[in-house]
Amino acid sequence: MDRTVYFSKVSLNSEDVYNLVEDYELRFEITRNILSMIRHEYEFSEINTYFTEEGEKREETVSYAISIKEKNDESIHGVLDRKAIVFIKERDQLTGEMRNKPVENTEDIEFYYDVLHEYIAYISRRRFKNKMFNDAFSKMLNLCAKENNFEYSFYVETFNSGMTIEEMQNLIKSDSEIKELTITYRPANPDQAIIDAAQEGMEKERLKESNATERSIIYRAKGKSKINGGAKIIQDDLNNLVEMNKGMPILDMTQRGYIVVTSINGTGDVKTTADAKPFVKRTNNMYGFVETAKKGITDILKKVNKFD
Repeated sequence: MDRTVYFSKVSLNSEDVYNLVEDYELRFEITRNILSMIRHEYEFSEINTYFTEEGEKREETVSYAISIKEKNDESIHGVLDRKAIVFIKERDQLTGEMRNKPVENTEDIEFYYDVLHEYIAYISRRRFKNKMFNDAFSKMLNLCAKENNFEYSFYVETFNSGMTIEEMQNLIKSDSEIKELTITYRPANPDQAIIDAAQEGMEKERLKESNATERSIIYRAKGKSKINGGAKIIQDDLNNLVEMNKGMPILDMTQRGYIVVTSINGTGDVKTTADAKPFVKRTNNMYGFVETAKKGITDILKKVNKFD
């Protein structure tokens, strides 16, 4: 059966991102620490808020567990399970009406994490999609870091084809259902291809001076009103991303998830520019996932090393 393999970029969101620019060898120490802190059968949970079809706000507890199939000096091959309550339709035998019945459901995602190069390959599920996996994986990394007394903070975003400012502007303009809009900028995690440009980035230096590792601009609409994505103030904020990152192409910044525009509609559905044009590989061999994952990451590294 043909399966789609997605890829995500794991990035630092702590002060180490600045130290990496001056001390590139630090990445090998971070790699060793990540490999040591992620352990087999690690479990964690979170409480999520969602809206029913009737618009009712509810909370659910979601549990996660990681199983490690193989680990070496640079990578981890494993499975991340997600256990949650889902509601299925069932006809009430007494009334004859359809009702929602809660059922415990477990979805599993096989992944290959190239820790050294900071990329994950995975196959998403119908009820365990890309953003959910990215959020869960970053939560797992941050919990493991905290429990092992490492002062790291991570985030995970889908690796994609990248977007220009114009594409982001048009995407927001065309969406008339936005209730909340967030423009997020994070300093680039330097690799050999972009380290010089990272040193040139204006916003990176300003954030470093403030001891911050993330900057967000948030627009919210109250009541029945919706965000006007074509408003000049919003379009100007997007244009400012170019000025903030002179020497670093916006395509590369959006491709790796350093710049992300996130929109939320009235029912809580989330869209991000990071998930708009994902980079994928396909495999029709159920035993060839790791090989496909490695090939995809190699292709990504070739792409990002063409940074100019």
